[in-house]
Amino acid sequence: MSKQTSIRLWLVGIAFFLSLSGYSQVDQLPSNRVKPGTMYHAGDTVYSPRLGLRTRIPAGWEGVLPRDTEVFLMMPADNSMGEIYVVMNTKMDLEGQIKRWKTGMSLDNGLRLQVDGEITKRGEDVIATMAKMVGPQANNQGKFYLEAKCSPVGFCMTFLATADGLTLENVKRAVQSVVDNTTFSTPSTDSPYKNFDWNKFLSGKVLLMIGYEGNSKKEDEVSLCSDGTFKSHITRTGIFKDQSKGYTGSKSGKWEVKSEDQKATITFTFEKKLAPVVVEIEAKDEEIYVRGQRYFVGVSEDCK
Repeated sequence: MSKQTSIRLWLVGIAFFLSLSGYSQVDQLPSNRVKPGTMYHAGDTVYSPRLGLRTRIPAGWEGVLPRDTEVFLMMPADNSMGEIYVVMNTKMDLEGQIKRWKTGMSLDNGLRLQVDGEITKRGEDVIATMAKMVGPQANNQGKFYLEAKCSPVGFCMTFLATADGLTLENVKRAVQSVVDNTTFSTPSTDSPYKNFDWNKFLSGKVLLMIGYEGNSKKEDEVSLCSDGTFKSHITRTGIFKDQSKGYTGSKSGKWEVKSEDQKATITFTFEKKLAPVVVEIEAKDEEIYVRGQRYFVGVSEDCK
């Protein structure tokens, strides 16, 4: 596994622990929404109408929603040590968030992110705690700080800060600034997917799903290249789950998509003697589902 892929999967693991982002990853959303690949500078407002959430980038920091993750990232503008990841937990309140933090999260390579100390309240509506990475390959120099703030409509925003011992206090102050400037209003019910261009959105992207069935790891990775070709790496039937075992492993061929607002159908035509496969893809609550299974959408490393 490449270093870049390992970093990507580590971020995916962090997202599972915090339970995934509420910020949209979709390029074509209206300009008043947070947009992938756009750099936000100190003092800039970040806004999600669907969530009714508004916040502000703290002094000395910059923020971006990378195109290959679902985690909003903030970094010091002076390139000093420290990062802040912002994600959302759906159907959650502060008590539920506390329980989730206490559960912890197992990651790749035997690593585990877990609470390190007491979970305390900061004011009336914010919880905070230190955390640590444990395991044989854990970096003991890294420090982790968590805060969460919840919307009255039933979700919590979690802010995960990483730093070293020298910069931890500065990063904590930045977290507290962005959390204190996070406000909630009535969410918008307007659909952002009317006349959505699925072909433009999917071209050059990878559909990625990692899960477990018992002790068996299930992984789907399908790259949809802009020239109309695809490459798939399937360890189980996955995205082609209604087909025979002949669809597992590495396959290639051509793909095309037909759009219908928030839903679309992708037709896969294989190079080898396999029947074409048609699958449904849907954008739901700004998350991507393929045949009802949650998938991550990122920039493909196989489409060059």
